[in-house]
Amino acid sequence: MKLFGRGVTVDELNGLLREALLQELMDLVGAVHGVHFDAVRVGAEVLDCLQITDMPAYIDRQVEQLETNKGLEALPLWARIWPASLPLAMYMQRQTPKKGDKVLELGAGLGIAGLFAARRGFRVVISDNNPEALLFARINILRNDLAHNAEVALVDFVTGGHQGVYSQIIASEILYKEFFFAPLLQFLRDHIPSNVPFEILLSADEGRPVLKFFVAAKDHFRIARSMVPGSLCGASREGVEHNIYVYRMRPL
Repeated sequence: MKLFGRGVTVDELNGLLREALLQELMDLVGAVHGVHFDAVRVGAEVLDCLQITDMPAYIDRQVEQLETNKGLEALPLWARIWPASLPLAMYMQRQTPKKGDKVLELGAGLGIAGLFAARRGFRVVISDNNPEALLFARINILRNDLAHNAEVALVDFVTGGHQGVYSQIIASEILYKEFFFAPLLQFLRDHIPSNVPFEILLSADEGRPVLKFFVAAKDHFRIARSMVPGSLCGASREGVEHNIYVYRMRPL
């Protein structure tokens, strides 16, 4: 795998994410990107979130790679705060952690929902399959003094191989490709406990074509859907507000 264009092994990446200090990670990122911290508020809580300062220029560079040979993977999907992550953060802020609870944020990008869950007191694994996303998420953990509750992990739900069982799995905007549906459903089934209550929360813009996923998922989970107005999440494109749907999946 590559981090800022340099090949790294999984062990090297894990060592960096586990051992490097905040300033060391900031220096590493700062050598490649202009960055700054934005304050993100959910309810009464405010956390700092590292952002790429000139996002349009970064996207332009990635689109150049998209037009050559790297495909969709070149797009910086992880590098923005997706509105759909905010309802998950709001939900976790209202919950009370119980002994033994462990939360996985899947495809987390910057880790917004997981960060707010950690601030609430949950033990959280913030995961993504992009090493650069994990670097930003780890910086956010350290910046907000959440290392006692939160860690990062390289997880690819398509290829599998992750170990662990979680009382809650949360994810925003991971249902954007139908190719992901079957492996995601299998991953969810593999990483929830078999003998205690669990909860899975998935959120998505109302325009996402998610029906096929939930048709398949209803054979394994009880599913409820709620709508959050886009005005609460800053969800708009071209001046048109987009509502967010949150899907709660529990045992049958």
